[in-house]
Amino acid sequence: FALACVTSSISLYSPPAAAQTSPERTFQREDLDEAAVRLEGQIKTDAGQVTKPAAQLRREMEEAFKKNDFRLGLQLLGQIVTVAPEDGASWLRLARSVSQIRPANDRERTLLLERAATAGYIAYERTEIAAEQGEALQIIGRSFAERRVWRPALDALRLSLDLREAADIRSLYERLRD
Repeated sequence: FALACVTSSISLYSPPAAAQTSPERTFQREDLDEAAVRLEGQIKTDAGQVTKPAAQLRREMEEAFKKNDFRLGLQLLGQIVTVAPEDGASWLRLARSVSQIRPANDRERTLLLERAATAGYIAYERTEIAAEQGEALQIIGRSFAERRVWRPALDALRLSLDLREAADIRSLYERLRD
């Protein structure tokens, strides 16, 4: 993967203690359910036997991203979601990171967009924090929009706006509707 575009400013979101919990999830896609199972299996296979605890892996991941070692950072994120698969924040970090990779060609672009959407969908399903769900839906919506799959893009973006209004997402949503 061409990792040149991922920046060290990517950080794991830590919501305040009084973070708003999410309402019932209304975005459901069978194709993403199936892709989530496949992606999780692939990540577990790629990660192999993980012996370090999640907290140590997170510290190492942060250090890797600070040093602009994005390949190692993504590898560590894979290990984190392997040992802590229910941690929606880690899946969201993975989705964010993958969506910022600059692809080498069209095939890789499609693969990265699909992976970002799938990791975002897993984050959306596993987090209880409304702001994280909103961000996950934004990643999903942008991914579908970039692949010109309009209905799911609009659905995801609309739901993300229901959770959290954002001017750039509102603008994208309105452009796609026209």
